[in-house]
Amino acid sequence: MTVWKVPYPKFGAGPGLARAAAIAAHLGLDLAAFGESGAVIVGSNGKGSTAAMCAALLGRAPGPVGLFTSPHLLRLNERFRIDGEDISDDELALHWAHVAAAIDVAGLGAEVGGFEFLFLIAADWFAARGCAYTVWEAGIGGRLDPVRLIEARRVALTALDFEHTDLLGDSLEAIACDKADAAPDGAVLYLGPIAEAPRRAVAAHCAARGVRVDNVAPLSHAPLLGAHQRANAALALALARDIAPLSEAQIAAGFAAVRWPGRLEIVESSPEIVIDVGHTPRGIEAALEGFEPLRAGRRAVLVCGVSADKDAAAIMALLAPGFQSIICAASRHKGARAAELAALAAVANPSAEIVIAEDAAEARRVARAKGPSGVVYVAGSLFLAAEFKALAAGGDPASLSFF
Repeated sequence: MTVWKVPYPKFGAGPGLARAAAIAAHLGLDLAAFGESGAVIVGSNGKGSTAAMCAALLGRAPGPVGLFTSPHLLRLNERFRIDGEDISDDELALHWAHVAAAIDVAGLGAEVGGFEFLFLIAADWFAARGCAYTVWEAGIGGRLDPVRLIEARRVALTALDFEHTDLLGDSLEAIACDKADAAPDGAVLYLGPIAEAPRRAVAAHCAARGVRVDNVAPLSHAPLLGAHQRANAALALALARDIAPLSEAQIAAGFAAVRWPGRLEIVESSPEIVIDVGHTPRGIEAALEGFEPLRAGRRAVLVCGVSADKDAAAIMALLAPGFQSIICAASRHKGARAAELAALAAVANPSAEIVIAEDAAEARRVARAKGPSGVVYVAGSLFLAAEFKALAAGGDPASLSFF
């Protein structure tokens, strides 16, 4: 198994569109051509789930469907999919080299960002394979994210939260408008159930740019666990129906085919271990609501981690009160110190038993011993969830590579 390490810093010389556009030109890629039969998903939470559901629905129509998402859990290959299958190592190597050569020819090796690099690999692969439809998850925002170059005629804005405020703005209104800028003039923006103030801001912002806003109500059910997924499913369905004619039977088959790991995913049994990759306060709050039916009144042990760049106090204030046994652990990648999390957990839930684990493997051992007849919930950090998924599959968390 190849471990892929992105050779460029995440944002390179800073967010922007010019570099990706120049490299695409050297590759002979018409990025805007993807926009006629493609969809872009922006938002703070729920982007990946919405993208996965949209791609599964479009998979019922004739022709290959490309899906670009981020981040990954176990392997970089997960970010690139056609018809539900991850890119192979051989194909990834081919397009990796193709894009890297174009970067060198363009003289942008010292400036390009890692996310731009991966975005262009996806575009190069999708073009080579002749994808009839493509679905793209934005990395950060929309205004300066390379998915804006797709010029998608259909864009969905999922749930909002405070994130990357130095780039996107310090209010939900500003964040929402930045994300809405992924929609080009004349496109339609499908809007999920966000608060009234950012909804009004988006409507005014889009009206000035000739973008139509279509408010979408949640469905009565969703193929993924959690009530919050009903809103994501509705957005996915709105996008897919706008792109391709789908019968009710095709829609049912598409939803039945959805697989999206890391979202209230049961990775082990005896005891049952549930992981969730939510890592913003609102995403964690939504996942907690979805966890309660899985918990079904059983004793639950919380294993929690938080990335060092996230609001640990807010996250622990949400997670800790619902559990009497809490195990704090730091992920290998970007993890905040377990002792810091334990102190925050003690403030949020003074009566809880709190354990500090050295790493994910120790946290798993302790959790399994504490909850043999209950359920273990791993939450707060995408990277800690990924480590638990690796351990459940018999892998080594040290082999995981992120950037």
